[in-house]
Amino acid sequence: MSIKERLSGIYTNEETARVHITESSNGISVVVDVHGMKCGQAKRFINNLINIARCPFLLTIIHGYNHGTAILEMVRTELRNQHISCMFLDSHNQGVTYLSIA
Repeated sequence: MSIKERLSGIYTNEETARVHITESSNGISVVVDVHGMKCGQAKRFINNLINIARCPFLLTIIHGYNHGTAILEMVRTELRNQHISCMFLDSHNQGVTYLSIA
């Protein structure tokens, strides 16, 4: 069962539309846009995504920066999951954070 199929089992269509999955020879890349969510919602959404995937992938979190930094700060300081192996910051775009998921 694919990641997208697993997600559709618990996420609404609106939530599923926030997730974009690409598979290539380099592996799986998942982009999730959490703009407009409350911090608790975004944290739960991201953690569920990581736990449901059950495979290694690069997670790109688009959280924004210009209209507030609450989600950015939560992702970078409070988000904890045993599957997160590394966090990368984008030096050109403060509204994006990358997580390597093992």
